[in-house]
Order: sequence, then structure tokens, then C-alpha cells
Amino acid sequence: MAARSATEIPDVTLDRAGAGAVPVLRRLMQLYLYDLGTIDGWDIAPDGRFGNARSIERFWRERGRRSFFIHVGAALAGFALIHNRAHFAGAGTHEINEFFVLRKYRRRGVGRQAAVRLFDMFPGPWEIAELASNVGAQAFWREGIAGYTRGAFQDTERTDGDWRGRVQGFRAPGSGSR
Repeated sequence: MAARSATEIPDVTLDRAGAGAVPVLRRLMQLYLYDLGTIDGWDIAPDGRFGNARSIERFWRERGRRSFFIHVGAALAGFALIHNRAHFAGAGTHEINEFFVLRKYRRRGVGRQAAVRLFDMFPGPWEIAELASNVGAQAFWREGIAGYTRGAFQDTERTDGDWRGRVQGFRAPGSGSR
């Protein structure tokens, strides 16, 4: 994730999203869920929405959860929801619960830069998990984490109840250490 290509966008920022951001995050969540739904063939609900976006409020109510908007310049480009209690590794390990970049900004370095900024903001152990069916996300995270850590990460297949997928574990040194 350290190398910058000629097509990469240089002004990617993360802005903390507070409780007032719920309406915007809910709308972005529908785009995110639509993308996931096309992978797994989900049907849309009778009310015209995908999934239950109400659960995002826990990112302002529950301790250890944080939410960020991804911006390219002044333009909203996506979001990242993180938690400091990873599903498999437990408390003290940061986890990206949801990560979304609008299609307009994909394959231009926006997601990679946003991820690096998150990792640098929260040094220590991290865990990233992707559904088995989301091979695009698996490739993105494997390549990005390999670059960020210079190959010092674990990549394993995991199963937990109905959930099956890939999990990458690594340690983020922080912004001053790389």
C-alpha cells in the first residue's frame, strides 16, 4: 500500500463521522449492500432497501467502535467502520467491520490510501475478514496488507457458524514507524 501509481488520487482524507452522520451513512450503506448483494444474489426487501442499515447506530453508542467518511478533496467517496474487538482475535485487535469506496473512486488508490490512514491511526494488531464469495475484496485486502506490512501478515480461511471466508491478521506499526 506504500507505492503510489500515476492514476492515484493524492488528497484522500478520513473524517470522523458522528451521530449526526447517520442519515448519510444509511444512504451510503444501501450502495454498499447493493454491491454485496450482487455478489451473493440477495433480493431487495419489499420496502426497496437492502438489509438492516439501522445497526450502524452501534458505531456511536458502543465503546470501541468508530466510523469515518472517506473523502477525495471535498467529495464524499465512501466510509469505514472499525471496532477494537475483532471477531476472531478478540479485544484489543482492530477490525474493519465495513469498508466501502464508491465505484467512481475504485482502482485509483482511494481505498488503499484510506486503509493505510486507518492502520496508521490505530497502531497494533489488526484483523480484516472477507466473505468467501467476495473474491474482489479478498484480493484488495491481501495485496494492500502485503504492501503495508512488507509481507508480514497471516492469511487464513475461517468458518464461524454460517460465516465462511478469509481473514488477514497483522500488526500496524503506526505512521512514524514505516
